[in-house]
Amino acid sequence: MKSSSPTRALALSRLSGISGLAAYARLYFGAEFCSWAMPSSREILEARNLARGSGLSFTLMTPVLREETLDELAELFSLLADDWQAEDELLISDFGALEPARRHLPQAQIILGRALSGQKRGPRITDLELSDEAAEYFRQGSWYGREAHRLLTDIGIGRVELDNLLQGVAPLPEGIRGSLHHPWLMVTSSRNCPYHRNKSGRRCTLGCGEAFRLSTPQTAHSLLQAGNSQFIENTELPVDLAALGIDRLVEHRQLPR
Repeated sequence: MKSSSPTRALALSRLSGISGLAAYARLYFGAEFCSWAMPSSREILEARNLARGSGLSFTLMTPVLREETLDELAELFSLLADDWQAEDELLISDFGALEPARRHLPQAQIILGRALSGQKRGPRITDLELSDEAAEYFRQGSWYGREAHRLLTDIGIGRVELDNLLQGVAPLPEGIRGSLHHPWLMVTSSRNCPYHRNKSGRRCTLGCGEAFRLSTPQTAHSLLQAGNSQFIENTELPVDLAALGIDRLVEHRQLPR
């Protein structure tokens, strides 16, 4: 029996230069990793209106948090609540966002971002000589165990966002749906940013600077530094996404923030 094709989504942290929305079913907008790069409320409302005007569903991406951003998220969630629709999603990258979400946006369908996936992302994993059991371990993440699956069920979360690992992705447990982000595989991220200088303000005033490449003879895979995170470009998608429990592909045209 032929498996159904995954739905396609586009992920953006800025609206400048946006085009080609007809190819997608959903727009992700916001920031996954850097709280300094979170768009303003005005930009988020504009993105949501653009998605709806183009017939796309909308997913708000929220980043790994600093203490100061909790109040700002609460204000944002309250602003979005009045016109929140059933197909809208809230992606959280920090469990600290759950409380303000439950309080100020209780109708939101919450999904777990890839910062919470617990996947093994190191570029040297593909160079290791692994047994079949060890190889399977390195293809998994935080949500593959029985207790972890039960936790997701208890808090009402049925979708997790995943990175397209170089060593492959293990099939998700039954009952969990997956979204696979590509082509940028997040390797590591930090709350500290080498570019941010405005410590009194929420957002960077100068942007994230130019992305740059980090190479070493110890691995064939270069790291791409963007803001506070590092990525590897992986353009090879798994052959049978449905067999992995993945029913959505999330495309990033630029290095995520």
